[in-house]
Amino acid sequence: MFDQIRADKGGIERLRMLASKTEKRLSEELIPLAHFIQSRYREGYRLKVRWRAGNQSYDAKILASGVLVDQAFRPKELTVEITTAVHEKEHLVREHINAGEVSFGPKSMSRDKVTGKTVSVAEVNRRDETPRELAAQILIALEKKKKKKYPRKTVLIIDCIPNLLLDESEWQDALVIVKREMGDHKFGEIVLVERRGNRVTLV
Repeated sequence: MFDQIRADKGGIERLRMLASKTEKRLSEELIPLAHFIQSRYREGYRLKVRWRAGNQSYDAKILASGVLVDQAFRPKELTVEITTAVHEKEHLVREHINAGEVSFGPKSMSRDKVTGKTVSVAEVNRRDETPRELAAQILIALEKKKKKKYPRKTVLIIDCIPNLLLDESEWQDALVIVKREMGDHKFGEIVLVERRGNRVTLV
């Protein structure tokens, strides 16, 4: 689906700007779900995925088979909910880049009140700033989902979009904060997906 859209005329812009429900669902649900599945799929654990594009209380069902299921090492069925942890100005970054400009991250972004154009101004960040900001975004996304009812043992996938690129130590720093402050929840698992760094982490 990604390849088909990207190959179409104007496809890259559509993907970048999340131009319709199709691109939005692809970016915010299907791609994070695919990263999760790729991290779990292995010999002895075969997965069939049923993605749902409606208003039900989850986004996908995963049906599993194989020796690991037969011997009760892995569940036969998973319900999955997907959400995004992202800065509120991330859409301005995408718009700015789509116009051929360079962005210094969502915190740097504003919109000129006269021209309506996006503006990005470079700022200095402390070493601990980006992981703390990402952790805060993850915790906000988690708290919103805690308030809703889901089937028992639902897996929550949080698609994490950092304000800037993270090295591994910064990612680990963000995880420490999330684990310390996430509190109680009723999800079977909480899985963080960070696509830029190809990370899939259980917290």
